[in-house]
Amino acid sequence: MTTTKKIIQDPDLARVEAALLRAAKNARKTAKDTRTPLVIYKDGKIRKYRVYNEDIS
Repeated sequence: MTTTKKIIQDPDLARVEAALLRAAKNARKTAKDTRTPLVIYKDGKIRKYRVYNEDIS
């Protein structure tokens, strides 16, 4: 399967993915530091994960 890369003309929209990745990383770090579950909507369900390291799939 081949994928094509879209060129995004709007400069704000072009930076959305990087901003979301930074926000997710900060959320994982906060959950780890405060020992609270990380709440994720996945596969149509709300799930809570304990974060022991900042790598979660």
